[in-house]
Amino acid sequence: MYLALRAAGRQWELPSWVEFYQLGPKDWPDFRAAVREVLQGGPLTIPELGEVLTRRRAYRHLKQVFDEGAGTLIKPLTWLGDMSLGPPRDGQHTFQRLDDNPRWKGIPELEEAGPRAITMYLRTYGPATFDHIHYWLGSGLSAGRKRLDRWLGELGDRLVAVDVDGTTAYVVAEDADSLTTARPSNAVRFLPGHDQWVMGPGTKDVHVTPSKQRDAVTRKANPVIVGGVVDGTWAVKGDELTVTCPAERLRLQRAIEEETQRLASILGKDLRLILNS
Repeated sequence: MYLALRAAGRQWELPSWVEFYQLGPKDWPDFRAAVREVLQGGPLTIPELGEVLTRRRAYRHLKQVFDEGAGTLIKPLTWLGDMSLGPPRDGQHTFQRLDDNPRWKGIPELEEAGPRAITMYLRTYGPATFDHIHYWLGSGLSAGRKRLDRWLGELGDRLVAVDVDGTTAYVVAEDADSLTTARPSNAVRFLPGHDQWVMGPGTKDVHVTPSKQRDAVTRKANPVIVGGVVDGTWAVKGDELTVTCPAERLRLQRAIEEETQRLASILGKDLRLILNS
């Protein structure tokens, strides 16, 4: 579903792309087919894939691209389902054909994938505004503003508007009742840097990441979540866990200590808690 949205921008048709790789839109289907053919024998590293492909006259000019890693060139091949990461070999990534995997069901049509992606975002991160949708699926996946607005309009009665501190946001209709019956929580959780709970709505969303915490979270600090809101940071050095949060949150010391024990069990070592305000 997300691959369908990511490929919607058709990056390989941009003039800058065509000029750099000397592969026009009409050349792209044959290039994709050649890659799948080369991978028919099993997973290959990027140097191995490049070595075989550039033996063909049509792709000799790509030798330097593959020598430099071909990172940008191969991305659309994964978006389009031609290949995916394979098992690592000797510390190197390999790539393999996707259609050899019996669990691979193919990529849905864009018009099916779009509304599904919006619905899934709202069910995961809602209540959310249309700006959230554009941030995650537009800026993040290049789905296109006009497409997203059209899909949002087509969802119509499936969405319910709610008020969040004076801001109109939306949830999927069948989730509205569980939202209205939910109760506030002071649960403390230690999340890793750039965890999806925070990155899904984006660090500009002050309901999840208050402005005073944004710089640290953007720099990939590990956030301390209190009741679903970023309220500090944590870091482990050796056997010491340092938690930095506002002084008024230190009354939650017991909850912080319990979360420390949970983290210690995950890491498999004892941790000495240090509280900073």
